[in-house]
Amino acid sequence: MAQSEISKLQAATAWDSNGKKLGDVNDVHLEKESGIPAWITVSLGLLNSRKHYVPLANSHFEGDDLHLAWTKSQISDAPSAASSIELSAAEESALIDYYRLRDGADAS
Repeated sequence: MAQSEISKLQAATAWDSNGKKLGDVNDVHLEKESGIPAWITVSLGLLNSRKHYVPLANSHFEGDDLHLAWTKSQISDAPSAASSIELSAAEESALIDYYRLRDGADAS
């Protein structure tokens, strides 16, 4: 993936599947083996400092806006991670299960 594509993700505004604005993308996390962006983090609201991990699966751009495949409620209820820098294997597995990303299924 080109650095310009990662930069576009980092500069994006995230929206949920219902068209509700979530806020700016905090971080972009790459798959370890491929280097392809797989997750982003977003903070939900001004007072919510917790960064929520959201998969990029089934997301799409409209201009500078990144439209995600999950609702704000689903994102808010997702398992938390100890670090916004890197997911542990157990944290990533819990998020994959929560978002039902195994076998191409999603939680929508």
